Amino acid sequence: MTDKKWQEVINKCRDAGDEHKRLLLIAEEEYQRRYGHKPSDVDDDWWIDSLHYCTGDADLKGIKANAEMRK
Repeated sequence: MTDKKWQEVINKCRDAGDEHKRLLLIAEEEYQRRYGHKPSDVDDDWWIDSLHYCTGDADLKGIKANAEMRK
């Protein structure tokens, strides 16, 4: 890979990260509106794994069920 191509990939990663942060803020504001607290305040691992680390299941049914358990 050339330095130019590598720089393009790096820039795309940074841009994707910026977009992820923007969308995560919107999603967490809705979580807080619905449940009265931030997911990190109650250690909602389902949310954190799914949306912060992008490794868990992003299924809304599962997200809601886990958030309800932390009320």
